[in-house]
Amino acid sequence: MKPVIIIPALNESPRIEKVLNNLFKLKQDFDVIIVDAMSTDGTRENIQRLQSKHPNLKLIDQPERNGFGNGLKIGFQEAMKGDYDPIITMDGNGSHGTQYISDFLEKSHDYDLVIGSRYIDGVRVEGWRFRKLLVSKLASMYVSYVLIKPIWDFTSGFRCYRRSVLEEIDLNDLHREGYIIQIQLLHLAYKARKRVKEIPFVYRDTLDRVSKVGMQNKLKTFLYVLRYSAPVLEIFRHLVYLKKEYERFVEEYDELINPAKLKNGGQFEIKENYSVSVGVMAYNEEKLVGKCLDGLLNQELKSGHIEEIFVVSSGSTDRTNEIVREYEKKDKRIKLIVQATRMGKAAAINDFLARAKGDITIVESSDTVTEPYTVEEMIKTFSDKEVGMCGVHPVPVNDRKTFVGYSVHRLWELHHAMALDHPKCGEMIAFRNLVPRIPKYTSVDEAAIEGILNKEGFKLAYAENAILHNKGPETVRDFIKQRRRIASGHRHLAASMGHHVFTQSSGNIFGYVLKSQKWNPKHIIFMGLLISVEGYSRFMGMIDFYLRDKNPFVWDISKSTKHM
Repeated sequence: MKPVIIIPALNESPRIEKVLNNLFKLKQDFDVIIVDAMSTDGTRENIQRLQSKHPNLKLIDQPERNGFGNGLKIGFQEAMKGDYDPIITMDGNGSHGTQYISDFLEKSHDYDLVIGSRYIDGVRVEGWRFRKLLVSKLASMYVSYVLIKPIWDFTSGFRCYRRSVLEEIDLNDLHREGYIIQIQLLHLAYKARKRVKEIPFVYRDTLDRVSKVGMQNKLKTFLYVLRYSAPVLEIFRHLVYLKKEYERFVEEYDELINPAKLKNGGQFEIKENYSVSVGVMAYNEEKLVGKCLDGLLNQELKSGHIEEIFVVSSGSTDRTNEIVREYEKKDKRIKLIVQATRMGKAAAINDFLARAKGDITIVESSDTVTEPYTVEEMIKTFSDKEVGMCGVHPVPVNDRKTFVGYSVHRLWELHHAMALDHPKCGEMIAFRNLVPRIPKYTSVDEAAIEGILNKEGFKLAYAENAILHNKGPETVRDFIKQRRRIASGHRHLAASMGHHVFTQSSGNIFGYVLKSQKWNPKHIIFMGLLISVEGYSRFMGMIDFYLRDKNPFVWDISKSTKHM
């Protein structure tokens, strides 16, 4: 397949001739489709003259002047008849520079829809009066806040579509109006979970032309956007960004919506003996990091071998780094990575993934301890080629006699029961070394990796015999803080990546609670309190998500989990 450029045209002579001449000077091999809407200024005749020199230039008619959107739709339909991919759209008046075509083609290797943006990295518009620029910028902000998409320029017509985007759209349903069709196409691309990226370009207005977009069209666009609006609560939550820089919203959601593509195109080998890279995430773990490393060094493996163990110390201020360096001297597989400041667990995981060489990557928190067979039980699951990720069976060491201890044990017991039916992850995960990085803004890293691999068609496995000892919170305050963070993080993940973990729905959990509940007075009281605390935590997580814009990817540490 080769690229094609679609240019809807209405009375663009002589500007379109210059655009076409500049296009044909480019070294890329592509076709050009001009959709002429009954021009009366010689546009059609000039294009026909150029066709004799350029056999890759096609001219098709738009039978009547019934909107820019219809012209674009006719161009798309013509392109889909041919062997074209990607498909670029641009104006024929010279406002879209032909020098950016190579940038579009390059980015189209990694993204499904590439948008030339006038507003990313500052304003890049030449020839507009301040009033026109202000109206355009405010209109983009309005669309952004209604649709909740991390885009600076919603109405730009300078775009590059992968064929797969248009194959999933009913072209006959596209709107006839210019602004509306651009917003509609962007909405449909996001709805289909396509990868969207903006790149900057300089928009140069042709000062001698009169805008073909009237006030009635602009008003219609304003109202039509409401058809694609996000839920009211989502819009309300989005308003908190008015207090902050819009750049953060774009960066955060762009990264979550467009996770990195899998290494090696998602290809891997099934082996009898896998090499394993382990990443241990640590922050002020002087009391536990040694036990964690001892557990890893004492693994009994048949299906693989641990090739390297990276300890990522993220802003630690205690003796964590010193202890790990002592272990480095004992075993050359252990390597310390020091992050000067604490940037969140996801950022630490990304540092590990950038260095991991093994067939299988394992991520473990440094406040957990493995059994000698834990890693072996995890690796065995990868004999199934459909499995991309595996979770362990966490067993807490908290005292069951206290309410918080009971709650920690009860939640992990429910986790185990649900994971047997619906595999899920927690505390320690193993996955094929296909994920180059994860969104740095997520506070639920295991679920984010699960979402990335699930989207690519991989299954999640649960190694019920892979026991991992962990320490849950010991105070009610720490317990609520942890549960609240997880609730907010899951909502962020669902809103951005569209991935819902099984336990996000309280209804999914209730049946397992009834099935395993002990009906003596102590357990009934403790369970009632746990349901109340969990409900409160989820409610506050919802408040954090909708009202406070609190995405706790760098969270407060629960100090009561630092001893085991």
